[in-house]
Amino acid sequence: MFGFIVSAWDERGPGHRIFATGRLADGRSFAVILRAPMPAVFVAAEAARATGLGDGEAWTSFDGRALARIAVPRARDVERQLGARGIHVHHVDDARASDVLLARGIRGPVEIRGGTVSAGRRVDVVIVDPELVPATEVPALRWLAIDIETARDGGVVAVSLVDRDGEVIFVGEAPGTTCVASERELLAAFCERVRARDPDVITGWNVLEFDLAVLAQRCAAHGLPFDIGRVPGNAEVVTRKSGRLAIDIAGRAVVDAMRTVRASGERLIDQSLDGAAQALLGEGKTVTLRGEAKLDELDRLRRDDPAAFCAYCLRDSELVLEILRTSGLDALTVRRAALTGVALDLAWTSIPAFERVYASALHARRIVAPPRTDRMVDGAAGGTVLEAEAGLFANVLVFDFRSLYPSLMRTFHIDPLAYERAHARPPRTDDVVAPNSARFERGDSILPAILTAYAREREAALAAGDETAAYVYKILQNSFYGVLGSSGCRYARSELAGAITSFGKHFLTLARDWFEARGHHVLYGDTDSVFVQAGRAGSHAELAALGTSLADALNRHITDEIRTGFDLASHLRIRCDKIYRRFFISRLRNESDGRGRGKGYAGLRLDADDTTEVEVRGMEAVRSDFTPLARRFQVELMRLLFADADIAALRTYCLDTAAALLRGDLDRELVYTKVLRRAADDYDSETPQVRAARMLGWRDRGGAIEYVMTRAGAEPLTARTAAPLDYDHYRDRQLVPIARAIANVLGTEIDGWFNEPGQLGLFPESMT
Repeated sequence: MFGFIVSAWDERGPGHRIFATGRLADGRSFAVILRAPMPAVFVAAEAARATGLGDGEAWTSFDGRALARIAVPRARDVERQLGARGIHVHHVDDARASDVLLARGIRGPVEIRGGTVSAGRRVDVVIVDPELVPATEVPALRWLAIDIETARDGGVVAVSLVDRDGEVIFVGEAPGTTCVASERELLAAFCERVRARDPDVITGWNVLEFDLAVLAQRCAAHGLPFDIGRVPGNAEVVTRKSGRLAIDIAGRAVVDAMRTVRASGERLIDQSLDGAAQALLGEGKTVTLRGEAKLDELDRLRRDDPAAFCAYCLRDSELVLEILRTSGLDALTVRRAALTGVALDLAWTSIPAFERVYASALHARRIVAPPRTDRMVDGAAGGTVLEAEAGLFANVLVFDFRSLYPSLMRTFHIDPLAYERAHARPPRTDDVVAPNSARFERGDSILPAILTAYAREREAALAAGDETAAYVYKILQNSFYGVLGSSGCRYARSELAGAITSFGKHFLTLARDWFEARGHHVLYGDTDSVFVQAGRAGSHAELAALGTSLADALNRHITDEIRTGFDLASHLRIRCDKIYRRFFISRLRNESDGRGRGKGYAGLRLDADDTTEVEVRGMEAVRSDFTPLARRFQVELMRLLFADADIAALRTYCLDTAAALLRGDLDRELVYTKVLRRAADDYDSETPQVRAARMLGWRDRGGAIEYVMTRAGAEPLTARTAAPLDYDHYRDRQLVPIARAIANVLGTEIDGWFNEPGQLGLFPESMT
């Protein structure tokens, strides 16, 4: 049988057993029951005989000391007994379920061989004492989305469940639903329906912090077990070390769709379910009101139109599954878990995933992972930024190091084990020494080997057209640098992160100097990219050929330098990634010496068919603290600039926009959308978004808030007063800074760009 393990846990005590459940490739759910292997203690090899327990297996510590692994029935008792005799126990292996699977190389996909097979009560099939072998194929899992609706007193009045089909359980009478007379009956029916549907994964929008937490609380209030697992028992809400809520449901995983969308890198201004659905699906909830107005409307629907109320509840669950499927995040989540071996709810984390992968590689080499320490880590420093030159330029080539940080780690043996082993002994002449003086032992390092395997698998996935797998490999590789600079990771060290960034700085400046030495002017550089003037015009094909030629020559130069300086093979590759027909960098504020503002630029991108498109990076047009009007205004102004419009044309566009603003023609583009990460009352200062949220009564909640600036201050879009919009604010704070940045580069001022010369002002005195 082939399947995927969704959940694994221990049954402690005599006859210690391990349980694992999941889904088979043929669609059946399964449970595996194994006798756990004997626990073990690790002691220094030279002290092993003194224990009287035998020599054990030969292992090594992280810093290279010889250890003996000795299997014992009660490891913790033995640890205390040996400690009393002065024998230090380096590590204890308690034979936990996750560690047993790790030792067998199982990361989710599994082949189940042999064992005693029988029908199960809450799963389709139970296999006792089989052999478990790692597999590669990932079968389809069954996802169940849930959503609850509560009354103002906190009681649950409706719950929806959607997998291949949907249903609603409702306290009251409504056509087409499962109707019950009380909350207690609803809770009991919900638990029964989850068990009957037998999902592998339970999901929902904020399902951990709200839906499941509330259901658990309400079951407890009624004296009911929250029994929704694959074995009888009570699902428990727990708080992880990070402070985040989680829930243990025996045999099932819980994946919060909201957390998953955030962790995946989807940039959503409004991260509510409705906002995510509108952005990703082009449709949203059946009730789009917010705050008190939403509560009032739901109260009305529940009372007067229960069918519509239940449809609202059902739609929330449907939207969650549609978001996951449309974005591919359901498949990506499972693939990430299958690659790293972490539980599905941790698939999008960086540190647990890294630690799991690294621990698996250590175990394969019989190396004991280091203990956790309170060692301070400075953090992962940002990438190197080359000083930007302000101006408007023609024919700019963008050169990009492909996967720079993973490539540096592969090339220079940057690896926690290689670092630890090199610093546990006197320096050697063959050590790899980074620019920050960190030393690394040569040889078959763990992290470079992992990254090399990922790179190879990613290329194979791309060749096979498997974009899901290719994306998983890419983002996992890129996450490893940040992990090595995070104090939450047991393998992190400031020196490791510093080695990566110092090598990054070296090769970014090397690239700059190489281009400059060949007469190509470098305008800007950031972390892994260099912006270079081509020195001549041409079609896309001509400029791309020049870029490819330069990249090939630079790659040869880098390879030669690494071979000469370090006697290592280079994995660094730079390529010409993009071409701009025109390119703009604004000046630093209050600077007139030509220095540009890094991290933000705009360009007229030249595509392979010689068409062009305005592209903005890091400027107002892509920032959430600017209105849709400001974003459109900047793009259009850039379009004119790149089309060689003269100052008079730029001025005319600004005047026309300001006039339309005053007339009220642009009012729909004046809405700010901000997200409060905390409850509105938790903020000390009353920023515009906090003020707007408090006006809506958001005392103990956060979320996305839409507001406009009026003459009376910030006001929520759904609760406006009679105060007129503050057009001066939008002109001075949104439009003028954008126009001034362009004017400064052109060597002019914006006098008259928003007010006709000789006028006292565009805006009436009563509004200023």
